[in-house]
Amino acid sequence: MMTFMFSSCISVAPESIAGEKERGTIATLLVTPMKRSSLALGKIISLSCIALISGVSSFIGTMLSLPNMMGAAGGVDTSFYTFGDYAMLLGIILSTVVLLVSFISIISAFAKSIKEATSTCSPMTILTMVVSLVPMMGSEGLKSMGMLFIPVLNSVLCMNNIFAFQADVSRVLLTIGVNIVYAGLMTFGLTRIFNSEKAMFSK
Repeated sequence: MMTFMFSSCISVAPESIAGEKERGTIATLLVTPMKRSSLALGKIISLSCIALISGVSSFIGTMLSLPNMMGAAGGVDTSFYTFGDYAMLLGIILSTVVLLVSFISIISAFAKSIKEATSTCSPMTILTMVVSLVPMMGSEGLKSMGMLFIPVLNSVLCMNNIFAFQADVSRVLLTIGVNIVYAGLMTFGLTRIFNSEKAMFSK
């Protein structure tokens, strides 16, 4: 699921920022009478909306297939998954998508072309897959609250707990809050990049 979400984000963010730099249309946006913070926030929101469609699709697909997957895996009675479990899963997915879009947008802002932005983000796909396998280690250290402050890993741990009927509402809410805070900080960082003529018009 994390790989699908990252792939959906990487498919839209580089085109919107690095693509405009490559075509030269970013200059038109930067000279318009608007705050750079508004431009950065607009980019993040619009890209997040597009990526969220994929995130919601992943959520719906998981929700519909979960009974069959869990039932076939070990005879688990999936009737124990409640509306709250699905709501927490949706919240994790949506906040993670916004976080990933913000991260990829910053990389795209430094890139000179779509190809450069995509190639720079590609290794992160492998890292995302590796992080997704961390819960299989079963380490007691993964239950620490400090783990929830590590981006992506916090979402993986919470989703794993939800699937294992061990969801903790406070941990889920903390993870969603942490993701939103990180996304806000990266949006601020994107604003600073937009304010840098050197970064936006480098050849």
